Amino acid sequence: MPIGYKSVALSDKGRVRPNNEDRVASFHCRHGAVWMVCDGMGGHAAGEKAAELAVHATIDFFERSSKDAPQVLLEAALHEANNAIYMVAQAQPQYRKMGTTCVIALYSEGKVYYAHVGDSRLYHYRDETLIQKTQDHSYVQFLVQQGLITPEEAEFHPRRNIILRALGLSPRAEPEVASEAIAVEAGDIILLCSDGLSGMLSEKDIVKILRLRRVSLLERARELIYAANEAGGHDNISVILVEFHEE
Repeated sequence: MPIGYKSVALSDKGRVRPNNEDRVASFHCRHGAVWMVCDGMGGHAAGEKAAELAVHATIDFFERSSKDAPQVLLEAALHEANNAIYMVAQAQPQYRKMGTTCVIALYSEGKVYYAHVGDSRLYHYRDETLIQKTQDHSYVQFLVQQGLITPEEAEFHPRRNIILRALGLSPRAEPEVASEAIAVEAGDIILLCSDGLSGMLSEKDIVKILRLRRVSLLERARELIYAANEAGGHDNISVILVEFHEE
């Protein structure tokens, strides 16, 4: 049975930050459907600039790229985005040291391929179970992997916002491309988000909203942002939901 999908992308500046340095994108190309979330950093509008450059460079790459393996395309797209940001940062002093996290997914022939840099995440929801598919490129995640702190301690660690990888900070990006794609089924949801969502809501909180099948996908995305704001809204909040169904 062919699998179709519907998607929604939303972004909100939250309740603390003066502006929104996140950017989301959802578009179709010859390779399939592409979704991405970027969380810019740098201050004085530099974060916004980095995130915008990443989105535009990625869209341009997919529009002109030839047929290739999805993982190869994703890695190349992130390198293109990195180059676009780095070149502007080197040429214009006001954008020096700007960068952005990025999580990106490509849906092709019934599978979701994905890659990321930084702590923007991709989750897979199926049968009321939410699985985090990306691992943050962050200081606290490094501590967890070394067995120095627990995942529960990481949630409240004072240095949990320190990012170890981002696009645009160096001439060469370090994207992590998933070696295995997600073979989606009807009823599955793919969630891409910035840490303004994942840092404010627990997985249990997210599941409570995703399981509301009688509520539209748009309303569930809005509810996720509302809940993150109600929890404090300490950062910009970006959400992309993709729900799959039988055609």
